[in-house]
Parts: sequence; structure tokens; C-alpha cells
Amino acid sequence: MGELTTEQEISAADLQQLSATLVKRQRLEAPCWDQRSAPLAGRMWVSELEPGLQLRLADIQDRFGLKSQAILPAGIKIALVIEGTVQVRYGAFEVQLGPQTLGTQTPHTGLLVALPSATSFMRLGQAGAFERTLTLSLTPHWLARYGHSDLMAAPNGLPHLHYWAPSPGLIALASQLFTPQQLAKENVAHRLQLLGFAMTLAGEALASAQLSSTENSHSPTPPHQEKSDRRLATLMSLIDNGEAKRMTQADLASYLGMSLSNLQRRFYRQYGESLGSFLRHYHLSLARHAIAQGVSIETAASLAGYASAANFATAFKREFSTTPSHFRQTSRSSQRVPTIRNKHWLKK
Repeated sequence: MGELTTEQEISAADLQQLSATLVKRQRLEAPCWDQRSAPLAGRMWVSELEPGLQLRLADIQDRFGLKSQAILPAGIKIALVIEGTVQVRYGAFEVQLGPQTLGTQTPHTGLLVALPSATSFMRLGQAGAFERTLTLSLTPHWLARYGHSDLMAAPNGLPHLHYWAPSPGLIALASQLFTPQQLAKENVAHRLQLLGFAMTLAGEALASAQLSSTENSHSPTPPHQEKSDRRLATLMSLIDNGEAKRMTQADLASYLGMSLSNLQRRFYRQYGESLGSFLRHYHLSLARHAIAQGVSIETAASLAGYASAANFATAFKREFSTTPSHFRQTSRSSQRVPTIRNKHWLKK
């Protein structure tokens, strides 16, 4: 283990495609790299298993000592290193993860990073190094939906890092995801298995961080922050139950007892993107997933809050670079359930 028996090149373009929904302003560089050769070899996979929850698997070997820099949006990152060593930097905080980590008495294989706001990120690779890792990305919306928004609170606005020890059962489940039998699966049952694993991974890491946060907490949340959080939580409930589809942003602000500008400003500060952009992508993603499961385009348009199928098609193409009808055809021809955003396997 730890060696790639048959190399599959992963180009810079592949990396940018895989990272498109996870980071912004990605830059890649490495010593003795001509910018044309593939910087990595192996397999990588990214999938949004439900809105706001993305799982990334990497089974790779670094060919040049790749340094990847990017901006991470607000949210939580959960990393699990099965094999090899990973060196990364979140803002000013640099960490090494992996069972083979050198120079530390107790190697860490699990890490949860809470990012209250957009944060710089860097991966510091070593030529010839191998890694087998899983990374779970959770958006602020997902965290609010499941009652974990408090983990995003940080008085200084800086990233908060928490090491956690994955259970033996979780390690065994994670390792199975990299077997040839699992990699070959492409069906609804396998998708549910992946979602189940992702929720188990999130549950272990979040519970550990929650316990640590409770033990280290000595001061109550300021009343004004509690009030703001309650309003944004109410907004997310409106979005999740579908009521927000028929409401304008001004209607939402009025319902929440806020001015429109105040709502937009608070939303951007909390979630790192504009309210309009979030609503558009969220509803179109739900419609895209519904089309993949066989509903009509007209029904999907209504699900996304569009009275006109033509307007829905225009917005859909702008968001996903394909038309609803073409997406439906490709979904049927592949005979599998596509993910909500992006899935890409680079096989050995």
C-alpha cells in the first residue's frame, strides 16, 4: 500500500475542475514543474451528496512537490488521513496530519477546521509523497440546518482547529471506499452508502469539537448576536421548507423584521456569499437533482421557484453550463444518479 501501481495523470485543469465548487482563486506551483505536465498521479473524486455537504476522496502521489494556494469559503472542513502525510495551512495555522507524520509524539489523523469567514489555504506537497485522504466540506447553511452553527463562532474571526481521533470503525469504513469494488459502483444504493459514511464522519468530528467547545466555553453569547443568529436560523428554515421560493428578498427581510440592506449585509458576513447568489444556486441545485431523478422540467422549474420554463432553462444553463433538457438526457443515458454539483473520478 502507498504506491500507485498504474499511474493516471491528474492535470492542473483536472484539479481546477475538481476544486471549482470548493475553493476560489486557486494557484498551483512546484519546483521544476513546466506547468504542462500533470502535477499529480492517482485518483481524485468530489461529490456534493446533499446541499451543503461535499465529500472529496484523494488517492494520489505528488510528482513535483505541488504547492496549492486558494481561498476557502466560510464553513467547516473535516479532514481524515488514512495513509501518508499531509501538510496544510489555514490562514496562519500550519498542521501536519497522517499516521506516518514525523517529528511528533502523537500523530494526528483527524482534523476539524472551523472557518468563520473566507480564509487563505495552502497545501505544501513533497515530490514522491503519497496520500490517501478524505475531506468533508460543510457550508454554514448545512451547519445551521443541523444545529451546529455555534461551532462557527469565533470572537477574533480566525480559523479554529480541533484535532479529533476517528474511531476504528470509521477508519475501516473509510478504507473500504478506496477498494476497487467500491470505486466501480455507480448506483443509488452506493450514493446512499456514501451519504451515510459522510454523515457518520461529520457526526464523530462535530461531536468531538462540540464537546471541546463546551468544556472551553466560559462566556455567554452576546444578546445581539443571539438575536441575529435566531433571525438567520429562521431564514434558513424558510429556505429549507420551501416557503422562501415565492418570496422576494424584501419579503424575507420584512418577515424577519429587518431592513433589506441589513439582511443582505448580515447574510454575507455570516455565510460568505450574497443572499441572492445563495438562493439562486440552492433552488437550482434542488431542481437539478430532481431532474436527475426523473421529474419533468416543468416540475423542476416550479420546484426552483420559476413560473416560466424558459426563464428556468436560461438560469439553469447560466449556473451549470448546460440546458435542463440536455442534462436530463445525459442523466438517463448514464443510468446513474448524478450528484448535485460535480463528480469526477480519475482512475488508476
